Amino acid sequence: MKFDDIATVVDGIPWMTRPQALRMTALINEHQPRNVLELGCKHGVSTCYIAGALQENGGGHITTVDLKSAEKLSPNVEQLLEKLGLRDHATVHYEDTSYTWRMMEMIERSPRPQFDFCYLDGAHNWDTDGFAFFLIDKLLAEGGVLVLDDIDWSYAKSPTLQDEPWVKAMPRNQYQMEQVRKVFHVLVCEHPNYGHFRVENGWGFAQKLRSDADTSAARYIKETVVQREHVGLGALVIKAARRVSQSGQRRVTR
Repeated sequence: MKFDDIATVVDGIPWMTRPQALRMTALINEHQPRNVLELGCKHGVSTCYIAGALQENGGGHITTVDLKSAEKLSPNVEQLLEKLGLRDHATVHYEDTSYTWRMMEMIERSPRPQFDFCYLDGAHNWDTDGFAFFLIDKLLAEGGVLVLDDIDWSYAKSPTLQDEPWVKAMPRNQYQMEQVRKVFHVLVCEHPNYGHFRVENGWGFAQKLRSDADTSAARYIKETVVQREHVGLGALVIKAARRVSQSGQRRVTR
């Protein structure tokens, strides 16, 4: 489905902005995933853009998971998908407590589902999303792309949560910390099976490396990105290639 046709229906509905939707559509067009996992959808604006891009690329499916409270929103994700004629391209799950429970059930399923793209835009805290990353890893195929939204978010910056008593009772560093960024740097960027990292306009990007890939360059890029997020990746790639050459093209095996 065309981008502008989706925008006509969902513009003004929180939370994915038009620039974010354009970036997401470009990512789907670039990587051509067939099976997408979305963790956190709220009204389902992002779900619609992803489903529409999948349809435009010849088909594909998105599985989205959110709390049961999302089902009560007006409009909710299913209503938007129906209105756009995209319902067949999406499976929607509503959970009582967290998407991590649904992911556990997916991991236990036989055959285990495998996704080639994951968009994490849910709890935004270390406790849930730190654990969610390790579950994502079990469900993400080699070569799959992981996008973490709201990498700059914190409880202190949230207009809806910052003054909640339970939030204000947090330790100061937990209240102020950008917790998705912490998940990205401490867990994703430190994981040996991931590379091609970058941070851009509030999103963190990573790709699960293929088991037969030479990961030396990706690891060097990782180390540098962790220290300097906004450095140009072109220069890093050149440096990484030199490092690989100097190390004798050492290949990592598992």
